[in-house]
Amino acid sequence: MAGASILLVEDEAPLRGLLARYLERQGYSIVQSGEGTEALTLFRAADPPIDLAIVDLTLPDMSGEDVMAAVVAESASIKVIISSGRPYSPEALPEEIRPRVEALLKPYLPQDLLNLISNMLESGQPSIS
Repeated sequence: MAGASILLVEDEAPLRGLLARYLERQGYSIVQSGEGTEALTLFRAADPPIDLAIVDLTLPDMSGEDVMAAVVAESASIKVIISSGRPYSPEALPEEIRPRVEALLKPYLPQDLLNLISNMLESGQPSIS
Protein backbone atom coordinates (compact mmCIF):
# COMPACT_ATOMS: atom_id res chain seq x y z
CA MET A 1 0.00 0.00 0.00
CA ALA A 2 2.33 2.69 -1.27
CA GLY A 3 1.55 6.11 0.10
CA ALA A 4 0.98 4.77 3.61
CA SER A 5 2.53 6.67 6.50
CA ILE A 6 5.23 4.83 8.47
CA LEU A 7 6.77 5.76 11.81
CA LEU A 8 10.39 4.54 11.87
CA VAL A 9 11.86 4.37 15.37
CA GLU A 10 15.53 3.33 15.26
CA ASP A 11 18.33 4.70 17.45
CA GLU A 12 21.11 3.82 15.00
CA ALA A 13 21.12 6.95 12.81
CA PRO A 14 22.87 5.41 9.76
CA LEU A 15 20.44 2.46 9.67
CA ARG A 16 17.46 4.76 10.25
CA GLY A 17 18.53 7.00 7.37
CA LEU A 18 19.12 4.09 5.03
CA LEU A 19 15.73 2.51 5.82
CA ALA A 20 13.93 5.85 5.51
CA ARG A 21 15.42 6.52 2.06
CA TYR A 22 14.64 2.98 0.90
CA LEU A 23 11.03 3.14 2.06
CA GLU A 24 10.51 6.63 0.63
CA ARG A 25 11.70 5.33 -2.75
CA GLN A 26 9.02 2.66 -2.46
CA GLY A 27 6.35 5.35 -2.11
CA TYR A 28 5.88 5.43 1.66
CA SER A 29 5.72 8.61 3.73
CA ILE A 30 8.25 8.31 6.56
CA VAL A 31 8.27 9.95 9.98
CA GLN A 32 11.45 9.04 11.82
CA SER A 33 12.91 9.24 15.29
CA GLY A 34 15.85 7.89 17.26
CA GLU A 35 14.07 7.98 20.62
CA GLY A 36 10.82 6.60 21.98
CA THR A 37 9.55 9.80 23.61
CA GLU A 38 10.09 11.83 20.46
CA ALA A 39 8.51 9.05 18.37
CA LEU A 40 5.34 9.15 20.48
CA THR A 41 5.15 12.94 20.12
CA LEU A 42 5.52 12.62 16.34
CA PHE A 43 2.96 9.80 16.26
CA ARG A 44 0.38 11.86 18.14
CA ALA A 45 0.93 14.89 15.90
CA ALA A 46 0.98 13.02 12.58
CA ASP A 47 -1.46 14.17 9.93
CA PRO A 48 -2.45 11.97 8.21
CA PRO A 49 -2.31 9.36 10.98
CA ILE A 50 0.46 6.77 11.01
CA ASP A 51 -0.52 3.46 9.39
CA LEU A 52 2.42 1.34 10.54
CA ALA A 53 5.30 1.68 13.00
CA ILE A 54 8.69 0.00 12.74
CA VAL A 55 10.13 0.02 16.25
CA ASP A 56 13.57 -1.04 17.47
CA LEU A 57 13.36 -2.78 20.85
CA THR A 58 16.39 -1.02 22.30
CA LEU A 59 16.04 2.75 22.43
CA PRO A 60 18.03 5.21 24.56
CA ASP A 61 15.10 6.61 26.57
CA MET A 62 12.48 3.86 26.76
CA SER A 63 11.86 0.35 25.50
CA GLY A 64 10.49 -0.35 22.06
CA GLU A 65 7.84 -2.49 23.74
CA ASP A 66 6.58 0.62 25.59
CA VAL A 67 6.45 2.56 22.32
CA MET A 68 4.54 -0.31 20.70
CA ALA A 69 2.10 -0.53 23.62
CA ALA A 70 1.41 3.22 23.47
CA VAL A 71 0.75 3.41 19.72
CA VAL A 72 -1.43 0.29 19.75
CA ALA A 73 -3.43 1.68 22.69
CA GLU A 74 -3.93 5.01 20.91
CA SER A 75 -4.78 3.69 17.44
CA ALA A 76 -7.20 0.88 16.71
CA SER A 77 -5.77 0.34 13.22
CA ILE A 78 -2.00 0.81 13.45
CA LYS A 79 0.25 -2.14 12.63
CA VAL A 80 3.65 -2.55 14.32
CA ILE A 81 6.85 -4.29 13.27
CA ILE A 82 9.27 -4.90 16.11
CA SER A 83 12.78 -4.76 14.64
CA SER A 84 15.51 -6.14 16.85
CA GLY A 85 18.83 -7.92 16.91
CA ARG A 86 17.41 -10.32 19.47
CA PRO A 87 14.46 -12.64 18.98
CA TYR A 88 11.06 -11.23 19.89
CA SER A 89 7.75 -13.05 19.80
CA PRO A 90 4.39 -11.28 19.67
CA GLU A 91 2.82 -14.46 21.07
CA ALA A 92 3.13 -13.08 24.63
CA LEU A 93 1.05 -10.02 23.74
CA PRO A 94 -2.66 -9.77 24.54
CA GLU A 95 -4.72 -11.69 22.00
CA GLU A 96 -6.59 -8.62 20.75
CA ILE A 97 -3.42 -6.85 19.54
CA ARG A 98 -1.38 -9.88 18.46
CA PRO A 99 -2.64 -9.80 14.83
CA ARG A 100 -1.35 -6.23 14.46
CA VAL A 101 2.22 -6.94 15.61
CA GLU A 102 5.03 -8.83 13.91
CA ALA A 103 8.74 -9.13 14.58
CA LEU A 104 11.65 -8.95 12.15
CA LEU A 105 15.07 -10.10 13.35
CA LYS A 106 18.08 -7.96 12.39
CA PRO A 107 19.91 -8.18 10.13
CA TYR A 108 17.26 -8.59 7.45
CA LEU A 109 17.10 -7.95 3.74
CA PRO A 110 15.31 -4.76 2.67
CA GLN A 111 12.98 -6.87 0.52
CA ASP A 112 11.94 -8.88 3.61
CA LEU A 113 10.96 -5.63 5.34
CA LEU A 114 9.11 -4.42 2.26
CA ASN A 115 7.21 -7.71 1.93
CA LEU A 116 6.22 -7.63 5.58
CA ILE A 117 5.05 -4.02 5.38
CA SER A 118 3.03 -4.74 2.26
CA ASN A 119 1.42 -7.85 3.72
CA MET A 120 0.53 -6.16 6.99
CA LEU A 121 -0.96 -3.07 5.36
CA GLU A 122 -2.85 -4.83 2.59
CA SER A 123 -4.15 -7.92 4.33
CA GLY A 124 -3.90 -6.93 7.93
CA GLN A 125 -2.18 -10.22 8.66
CA PRO A 126 1.55 -10.39 9.39
CA SER A 127 3.53 -12.70 7.15
CA ILE A 128 6.92 -12.62 5.44
CA SER A 129 6.55 -15.80 3.44
